[in-house]
Amino acid sequence: MKKLLVGALMLAGFLAGQAHAGQLSRQVFDSPALNGQIPAMVYVPEGPAPAAGWPVLYLLHGHDGNERSWTDLGHIQTTLDGLIARGEIAKLMVVMPGGGNGWYVDSEDVGGPGDFETAITRDLVRAIEAAYPVRRDRGGRSIAGLSMGGFGALRLALGHPERYVSVASLSGAIWQNIPAEEFGATPERIAEFERAEYFHRVDPQTVTVGRILPSVISHFGGAFGRPFDPRRFNQQNIFTLLEKQRQAGATLPAMYITCGDDDSLNLWQGAISFYNTAKADRIKDVQLRITDGGHVWSLWAAEIVDVLHFVDGKWTTPPAKPVMEPAPPMAERDQPRRSSPL
Repeated sequence: MKKLLVGALMLAGFLAGQAHAGQLSRQVFDSPALNGQIPAMVYVPEGPAPAAGWPVLYLLHGHDGNERSWTDLGHIQTTLDGLIARGEIAKLMVVMPGGGNGWYVDSEDVGGPGDFETAITRDLVRAIEAAYPVRRDRGGRSIAGLSMGGFGALRLALGHPERYVSVASLSGAIWQNIPAEEFGATPERIAEFERAEYFHRVDPQTVTVGRILPSVISHFGGAFGRPFDPRRFNQQNIFTLLEKQRQAGATLPAMYITCGDDDSLNLWQGAISFYNTAKADRIKDVQLRITDGGHVWSLWAAEIVDVLHFVDGKWTTPPAKPVMEPAPPMAERDQPRRSSPL
C-alpha cells in the first residue's frame, strides 16, 4: 500500500508538471565579443508574461560542458516545471549559454578561448532582452553555475554587481589568490604547494588550514594567459573582485554557495574560504551549504532545487516601467540577433 501511495504521489507530481510545462528550445545569438555566435538553451514558462516581463536566471555549465548540460544531465526542465506547477517558485525564464572552456573571463588579448565575460554580460543579455518579454532591471536578473560555471557566476556577479540581484555557486571552482613568492612557480609546483599547505597540525588536538591554490591549472586552457599568468589570475579572481567592490561600497548581490563534502577536487575548501572572507568583510547576505555528495550531476540536480528557491526569494518588485540599463551604443552591424531554433 505504501509503495502504491508513493507511486501515486510521484505520478501526480509528474502530471502537474506536464500540465504546466514550459517551452525549451536551443537558440543561437550573435556575439560581437566572440566575433561569432553564442548558443543557449532557453526555458520559457507557460502562459503570457507579466507586464514587467519574466525574471531571468542565467545558468552556466562547467568545464567540458555546453549549453545542453543542464537540460540533458541536470534535467532542469522537469525540475522547473514541477516547482512552478506546485507553486514553490514564481515563473521565470532560464537561459543556459554555451561558454566553452573560457572560464567566463575575457582572454582574447592573451590568446585564450575568447571574451566570454563580455559575451555573457553584454551580448547575450542584450539579445535575450531584445527577443523575449523579460525584465531589464537588476531585481529581475540572477546568475548561477556549477564548477567552472560556479566560479564564472561569482565572477560575473561581483564584476557587475549592478546587473544581478543574486548569484549562486554549485561546487564552484574557487581558489584563493596565488602569493607573490609563487609567481615564478610552475603549475605543478603550485599544485604541490597547495596540497602540502592546506592542513597544518599545530598540536595533536589542533589543525589549522592554509592557502587554497589552483590545482587544475592545465584546465584553464589559456583563459589566464599562455603560459599561465598568476598575476592575471589574481586580477580576475573572485577574492580580488570581492575586495574591490567592498572598498567601493557597492551593493552586492545576495550570494548562495554550496558544495559536496566528498568533492573529488576538494572544492569545499574554496567554498568555505570564500564564505569566511565574505563574513569577515561583514557581508550579510551570503549563505553556505556543505552537503553530502561528490563532484557529480546527481548532487547538482538535487542542489539546484534549493538554488531556485533562493533565487526566487531574491526577486524584487519590478519598476513601474521596464528600465534599460545604460549601455554604450553599438554599431548597426553589431546589434544582437536571434537565429531560428536549431
